[in-house]
Parts: sequence; structure tokens; C-alpha cells
Amino acid sequence: MRGTILKDPNSELAFTIDWRHGGLLKNEQVVDDLGWTVQPVDDDPNCLRIIEQTVGGCCARVVLIGGVEGQVYLLTCTVGTDTKRVLKQAVILRVSTSMTGEFHESD
Repeated sequence: MRGTILKDPNSELAFTIDWRHGGLLKNEQVVDDLGWTVQPVDDDPNCLRIIEQTVGGCCARVVLIGGVEGQVYLLTCTVGTDTKRVLKQAVILRVSTSMTGEFHESD
């Protein structure tokens, strides 16, 4: 998946990665949540923060709050599979109060 997620700094955002469309082999399942990361990380109290993360079957979900207006973040998800593979997927997240849509996918 390539694209940019847009997030209002004043709202909560839930985002899900469906690994069936991003790396799972036939009959392979996600079994380990190896974590979501946000970069950059700074001491700003309004910085983008992860408040919840879950994994199940073929999907990994994260809930985010905050974010500094105009800041661009790299959001990365890492999972382990039942075949002992480690998969990573990253998206760009831009924080803006003047949002024209929630997700713009580009090829």
C-alpha cells in the first residue's frame, strides 16, 4: 500500500492494515503484534500518539490521537506470522485541519 493518510489533530483516527493485501502467503496468518511505530517522536505534548493497537487473523489495527498541524509522520506496522516471517508496512500520515479526504492512495 502506498499513499497518505490525512488526520485532523483534534480527532481520533483508527487505521487498519489488512495483511491479505500486503504480504501474507496463502493460508498464512498474523499471530504476533510486533508493534506500531511513529516517527518522528518528540517531546511536544501534541505529538501523534498511539493509544491502542491490536492484531487478529489477518489484520492489524491502530488508534491514533493528536498530531502537530502540518507535520508529516511515518507510521510503521510490524507483525509476525505463523510461518515465522516478519512483515512490515509503512504509510505516511499528514496532520491537517483542512482535510479534503481521509485517505489518498497513489501508485
